[in-house]
Amino acid sequence: MHFSKGLVVAAAVGVAQAQTPKGFTPAATAQLDVIYNSTKVSTPGELLSKAATASQPQLALPSSAVSSNETYVFVMLDLDVPPASGNTTRRVLLHAMNTGFKASKQSVAGGAVLLASSDKGPAMYIGPSPPASDTMAHRYTQLLFKQPATLKASASDFANTQARIGFDIEGFAKENGLGEPLAGNFFTVDGRADAA
Repeated sequence: MHFSKGLVVAAAVGVAQAQTPKGFTPAATAQLDVIYNSTKVSTPGELLSKAATASQPQLALPSSAVSSNETYVFVMLDLDVPPASGNTTRRVLLHAMNTGFKASKQSVAGGAVLLASSDKGPAMYIGPSPPASDTMAHRYTQLLFKQPATLKASASDFANTQARIGFDIEGFAKENGLGEPLAGNFFTVDGRADAA
């Protein structure tokens, strides 16, 4: 019986730390609150609709994890863009990169502090829209990093969707000194008409 309790505890710890999809790097262990109107991504990986995720979410961090002196950058990626012609490898699409987030004086249920930014870029938010012909739900991963003063990214870098396909978050983070993500989350959206 003692052995099975240990497994349950180990499983619970593993679940609590999985804020980004299995195998995804850079991984995040702290949960970023991602809130679409009245819909909060409560469980990493939960299924949401295209309609519910059409506009940019609000973001929040536990008060113990946020600093009033820090500025943050938000990144959202679709990890499951269908392969290009003649290829079998799924691609990554940068759905958003928004800079200038700071702790606000507002909080959400549970005491998390809302983050606010007036910046709309450098990569404006594109809502999830997996094609109806795709055979799988897409994983949309959200990451929050401390924003370095030396961040090199402009709207012209992400002027069209083609410029966002194949985005390498690890390379970008290394090149810009972002370090590891402070927090993350992810949800899925299924484009098939008969998806629940």
